[in-house]
Amino acid sequence: MAITSSPRYVLATHVKAGRDDDFEAFMRDVVVPAEVQVRPHQVGMWQLMRPAADQPPGCTRAWLMFFHGPSDLDDWNLEPLFDEAYGVDASREHMQYFEGMVEGEQTAYALDGESTL
Repeated sequence: MAITSSPRYVLATHVKAGRDDDFEAFMRDVVVPAEVQVRPHQVGMWQLMRPAADQPPGCTRAWLMFFHGPSDLDDWNLEPLFDEAYGVDASREHMQYFEGMVEGEQTAYALDGESTL
């Protein structure tokens, strides 16, 4: 599904040095199948942007996720998604693996849409 709307939320995630490929694989191999299984209405409603390898001075390095469509930020929470898709024990393991890749807290931004300039 092609995204035609402005994002509703942007989530910045700081991934530990050397873990970018692990993070990308986790999103592709763990998050996406869980979403397809238990939240098919959200499939194709988000984008994942990898940070540039050549960050210019003054830039903050983060993976960015853009969430589209009508939803609450809680609709994108991984733990309940994993609980439902994989069961509580596997969910706990997936969350520990995720937390081992992430540095600090994720930062979420809510957006109202594009401004006409």
